[in-house]
Amino acid sequence: MDLALRYRLIDLVRRSDSVGLLQELRQWQFDSQEKNQATTQTELEKYFDELRRQVPMFRHAEQFSDLPVIDKSFIRNHYSDLINPHFKGNRFRKKTGGSTGEPLVYYTGSRSQSYLWAGIYLSWEVAGYRFGDKVAFLAGPSLFGNGYQRSIYFGLLKVTIMSAFNLTPETMEGYGRRLQKENIRLIYGYASAIHLMARHYLNAGKTLSTNLRAIICTSETLLPAMRADIEAAFGVPCYNQYGCNDAGVSAYECEHRNGLHLISTRSHTEVLDGGQFISTDLANHAMFMPRYNTGDIVVKSDRQCPCGRGFPLIEQVLGRQNDMLVDRRGTSVHSLFFMYLFGHDARIHSFQVIFDESELVINLKTGNIESGERAIMAEQLRENISQKLSFDTINIVFNQPFSALTNGKHCFVLKKSATLLRDSTT
Repeated sequence: MDLALRYRLIDLVRRSDSVGLLQELRQWQFDSQEKNQATTQTELEKYFDELRRQVPMFRHAEQFSDLPVIDKSFIRNHYSDLINPHFKGNRFRKKTGGSTGEPLVYYTGSRSQSYLWAGIYLSWEVAGYRFGDKVAFLAGPSLFGNGYQRSIYFGLLKVTIMSAFNLTPETMEGYGRRLQKENIRLIYGYASAIHLMARHYLNAGKTLSTNLRAIICTSETLLPAMRADIEAAFGVPCYNQYGCNDAGVSAYECEHRNGLHLISTRSHTEVLDGGQFISTDLANHAMFMPRYNTGDIVVKSDRQCPCGRGFPLIEQVLGRQNDMLVDRRGTSVHSLFFMYLFGHDARIHSFQVIFDESELVINLKTGNIESGERAIMAEQLRENISQKLSFDTINIVFNQPFSALTNGKHCFVLKKSATLLRDSTT
């Protein structure tokens, strides 16, 4: 089938125009910062005017910053008030993955739907993707979803699904053979699942020989050690991508892989105290969710990337706002404490912290290091952690199976009472 026709059919099934919007994004990304800021401001003014006309509770706001910062609870409590009754066009029912235990059902229109996939295509293209290339999704249903229509356009898109659930050594060997046999050019998926597969091969003293152009990690925090392992195992560059579709956020790394370029023509973003990332999907007039708290903590940058792109930069996505650990005294620390604690130790590839009121268990993935070295590492970590936190017991374990959320995502810090846990080989 002709490539142009194939991708037009994908848009037809989705009721979107992602290919047309992609052509515009290819140009907009190289507009100056000033021009992009002006475009965002124009879209914000249109959005704010329409919002005040259609949502009575916001009608008396004099300026956009007068609006409250909202969250999922606010949206549920005012659900019908936020839906635009005069919206004309296709309306799409969407649902968040529920990583926080609070999945949210919301609606978008064709413009947002187009931006979702145009942003993904753009992130793939920077990594070397070409229309018609075969792509493997190594992830869970929060990324690839379910349903008959999804199967149709994934078939047209030449997407191979590789489930991130139950990644046994046999399963990962099978995925490796498929990557080689099926001429897959790009892997797109959860950072933790791709990293686990990388460690499987590295621990066996092997690397993969494939026709891959690149790997793009999304949906989870990509630590520097994880990126290094992935590139060593697969022999291709590893890129980071960040998205929050309910907030209209799509950001991607360029060839320099030093910060994420935020597609600002779609969203108006703010960073509040503590790095709280607030965003408004300016393309979504089907359901208004202004100044929506993404739940993420980010660091934005004013620097200009050497690539020449004018989209603003996100320096880092540091994690979820609710990734908090509380000890028996009530002292709280964010998971960033552990990321900084472990992040500079090249022996630690990944980690998970599980806690309750009395016990802290730290599971470190370190590969093969001698038992004596592990004992010294564990004792040093206990001493460092005890200076900050108080638990009856601090257990350091090595290379044990991680626990995962029900959607297959990795969480760095978990409370034992969390209801979303499932056993995982990751």
